[in-house]
Amino acid sequence: EGIRRLKALDDGLADAARPAELQRELEGLRDLLVALPRRLLVISEAGEQAAIRKGLEAVWPARDEAAEPPPFAPSFSAGRLQEAWVTSTQVSFCARAYPVVSPAAPDAAVLMVLGGFLRNGFLHRAIREQGGAYGGGAAYDGDSATFRFYSYRDPRLGETLADFDRALDWLQSTGHEPRTLEEAVLGVVARIDQPASPAGEAQRSFYSLLHGRTPEHRRAFRQAVLGVSLDDLRRVAAQCLDPELASTVVVCSRTAQDEAERHGLVAQTL
Repeated sequence: EGIRRLKALDDGLADAARPAELQRELEGLRDLLVALPRRLLVISEAGEQAAIRKGLEAVWPARDEAAEPPPFAPSFSAGRLQEAWVTSTQVSFCARAYPVVSPAAPDAAVLMVLGGFLRNGFLHRAIREQGGAYGGGAAYDGDSATFRFYSYRDPRLGETLADFDRALDWLQSTGHEPRTLEEAVLGVVARIDQPASPAGEAQRSFYSLLHGRTPEHRRAFRQAVLGVSLDDLRRVAAQCLDPELASTVVVCSRTAQDEAERHGLVAQTL
């Protein structure tokens, strides 16, 4: 959709009045952004902080907090999409997303583990090894509160969408060895514990606190991940991954358009 809108924006510049109108729109957006509350992170040696602060105060004076405008909150519409974007490609890119819970919910840790469990135990083999796609898998995205399946550079389309559903059937109907769950849990823990440079650690801490993720919260989330069971995975998948709420979108070739439409996807052309 972003590409389509950008092309329409470019086409609209053929109107002699449109460039000046666009300039005013961009200036208005700039004015809105620069008027918003700002935070600054400076990472340096302790002995340099005073000089840095003095230099910043010369170009960034204190502002009246009472006069701050409301937070910038762009509007968006959330809905169920069933689309096939048709373009010049020889392979497909498939995605299915389910609306789920926010990172603050108790089941967020379960969804995080579920992504790795499905990817390692079923999707890698079905989509990449057997299906021939360059890659594919599943993952929980806390920023958008979604759980998504995906494949990329995929020679298949309908079969891959079926594999997304088959992965959930496999979860519920197959006996699983304890090590498969352990591998998925350890994969999540490894990402949580991934070390960073001193500056990287400071930056990560700053952004975590900015979004309310205190060290206590992160420790609790890590502990919740370690406590995830197979019954948790099955319960949360059954409760949260409702087919009636799933959005399915593919990018495909013109030759695959008919197949996409047979799966109920509405063709969109770039």
